[in-house]
Amino acid sequence: MKQIVFLRHAETNLNKEGRFCGEIDTDITEEGKKQAEKMRETFKGYHFDAMYCSPLKRTKQTLEAIFPNRKFIEEDGFTEISLGDWEGKKKKSVNQSLRKAFQKGDYVPPHGERNADVEARVRETIERIFATYPDGSVILVCTSNGIMRTIKRIYDIKNEKMMSGNLEYFSLKREA
Repeated sequence: MKQIVFLRHAETNLNKEGRFCGEIDTDITEEGKKQAEKMRETFKGYHFDAMYCSPLKRTKQTLEAIFPNRKFIEEDGFTEISLGDWEGKKKKSVNQSLRKAFQKGDYVPPHGERNADVEARVRETIERIFATYPDGSVILVCTSNGIMRTIKRIYDIKNEKMMSGNLEYFSLKREA
């Protein structure tokens, strides 16, 4: 069996302020860095054969805080969803019915990335990673909430809540 562990990045100022991040390339906060450093204990028993992250600073900084001496692979396929006109806006400032529809994959914010496009790139990336590694491999991917929500929808992962908090994680397993 192969396994990919998906980890959401640590806290950013935009998260703290209740704003949409999307593709805004923001740093993690000092508190986020401290929380990520505490995750070292959580992952102490894991042996990761490879580590991936999106090209966004928040995912790279999260992995660097947890695994300071490890190398990781930047993967464009895990870049957060473009939220178009919603990026940087307070979450409370947008129509909440549309926000819920967006979370379910049923709505795209103006000038945002289409859900079908996000799902296609995420599925292709995951399937490529699964095909790259031998049976018994465990891979870590640090990404964003929107990508984690997309993965849960694509792979019908119902035992997890749709929204992931900072540094929450879940696994996707595949028989060899």
